[in-house]
Amino acid sequence: MASPFEHYLYVLKCADGSLYTGYTTDVSARLATHQSGRGAKYTKSHAPVSLIVQARFYSKQRAMSAEALFKKLPRARKDALLAMAAAELFEDVLCRELPGFGEDSACEFVDRRLADQVDPAYRDFMAKLAPTVDPKRMVGVRTPALRAIAKDLARRDDAQTFLRALPHRLFEENQVHAFVIALERDYDKALKLYNRFLPYVDNWATCDQLSVKVLAKDPDCTLQQVDAWLASGHCYTIRFGIGVLMRLFLDGRFESCFLDVVAAARMPADGRDGASAAASAYTGGGALGTRDVPATDDDIYYVDMMRAWYFAEALAKQEAATLPYLERKGDDALLDEWTRRKAIQKAIESRRISSEMKERLRAIR
Repeated sequence: MASPFEHYLYVLKCADGSLYTGYTTDVSARLATHQSGRGAKYTKSHAPVSLIVQARFYSKQRAMSAEALFKKLPRARKDALLAMAAAELFEDVLCRELPGFGEDSACEFVDRRLADQVDPAYRDFMAKLAPTVDPKRMVGVRTPALRAIAKDLARRDDAQTFLRALPHRLFEENQVHAFVIALERDYDKALKLYNRFLPYVDNWATCDQLSVKVLAKDPDCTLQQVDAWLASGHCYTIRFGIGVLMRLFLDGRFESCFLDVVAAARMPADGRDGASAAASAYTGGGALGTRDVPATDDDIYYVDMMRAWYFAEALAKQEAATLPYLERKGDDALLDEWTRRKAIQKAIESRRISSEMKERLRAIR
């Protein structure tokens, strides 16, 4: 599997002595393409070409930024930088000498740190746990390391450039993003971060690791946001909204109407595409400009599993109000049968449910 952390600026010398600068993830393959006359119009008309130098970066953003800035330089300055590359890595030359380039960007910082922590065995383990994520988008970095990266990223002055760089390529970049949000203590700032990020969440692990602690600071506003999240039509935004009700509103803030809200919180029959929701960039009142597409089986499953989890937790904390949702069936049902049975299963597996209640649940499955 190709490394997601290899991104290159490369410089070619053409037959007439002119230079061509490009971006690629595989310099050898790209050079062969240029030499065959299929790489670019310029190199096709100025062949043959030869590789002068390459600079390796950890993110596409960083490599393409270097490419754009290098292309703007006058030829004499380009030649001076290329001469320096004879004694040191070209990426180091560019970081020091290229105007406006400077040290690592926030995105490059994150990817460089991720590259240092790659664990292929852990990647294979996580790929099984999060089957909706393309394995090519996983590199295998453990959660403590991701939290450490997020903590260091949050201290950077340019951290927002990473948070705005959506969608992220890698599962682990999404995890870092989620952990950075968890560090925000200001309610309004945190809410903006949630609403910017949620439409791009594409798996249950990232969704469920989004901290909700800061949302307890303004329960009334949070409940308004929950309404918007549940109406979003986006699987993991709905799942997150249910998770907020489960984590923050099953104790002293509980109201019995929340049970009805979760019972009704399902993927709509026509669905909503996550990519179109992402493009709308939530502004605090739900998605704008979404387009309807069929909900996938995975979308339905991951929302309904969260609904079942909610009712199992609700039974442990609000038994009298919750029990009718698990007991009533058929025409009197308050929950669809699949979610009712799954909630019972989860409750029976819970250590917080009494033995007597578990026997009662077994009898009504």
